[in-house]
Amino acid sequence: MINPANVSVQSHAYPTVAAQEPSFFPGTAVSLTILFFLAGALVAGAFWWRERRMRRRMQDQYHLLGGKASLELHTIQTQMNPHFIYNSLNAIHSFILSSSTDMASSYLTRFSRLMRMTLEHSSREWISLEEDLETLDLYLQLESLRFDGQFEYDIRLLPGHPSLNVLIPPFLIQPYVQNAIWNRLLQREEGKGYIQIEIGKNDDGMFVRLEDNGIARHGAFHLHQQKTPAIAVAGERLHWINHRYHTHANITSGHRYDEHHQRIGTYTLIRLPDVTYDEVAAEERIFK
Repeated sequence: MINPANVSVQSHAYPTVAAQEPSFFPGTAVSLTILFFLAGALVAGAFWWRERRMRRRMQDQYHLLGGKASLELHTIQTQMNPHFIYNSLNAIHSFILSSSTDMASSYLTRFSRLMRMTLEHSSREWISLEEDLETLDLYLQLESLRFDGQFEYDIRLLPGHPSLNVLIPPFLIQPYVQNAIWNRLLQREEGKGYIQIEIGKNDDGMFVRLEDNGIARHGAFHLHQQKTPAIAVAGERLHWINHRYHTHANITSGHRYDEHHQRIGTYTLIRLPDVTYDEVAAEERIFK
């Protein structure tokens, strides 16, 4: 008989395992880190792109405004041509010496008026067609007087012409008129020269066509068209206007021919869009 007191009970100690929360799938921490940095990079890239875009827009506007100021300065320099001023004053002086005081007074009055209008228009991006034609007519009067009627001119408004309140860039027509007078009409050996200026309108906008019967030598024509400083400035102004207002204004020049295909002069065609005060005001608000 087994004595319960003599029975020993052996106990076995088993290691206990602490309860653990379920873990994420392998690599979760790495994936979250990568996603975090990617999101940060995207946000930083978006801000960088936005800032760069704003900076580029500001730089474009700065260059446009700087270019405008530069063109205004060049416009003053080319319009107030030293040779023109010197020759005009000489003409006034000769009128005085020839006892033609009335003619001298009339010439001086027109000359001072032209200089005042030139200074006023040089600070403006747009002027009305009426203002530009008034300035152009005054310039042609002075040149006709100065060269003692060696040429005649005519300014015509064609049927269906644009309103005289339509806006155009200042000093765009005058350089081509000056070029025709100085480099072609005054080079004629005989006969009186003429220059005709027509203003009309078509489906694409308004146009100004200049025609003259000056010397139409091929090389001389293109040489003077390219090297005249005032014409270069006029082209730059037109390019600036096209860039800012998204227009397609352009200028073309060439020779005129008779029925026998003989050169009898030259023409210049200036195509301009119809621009109103409302459109200019809207653009000004955008650029402010």
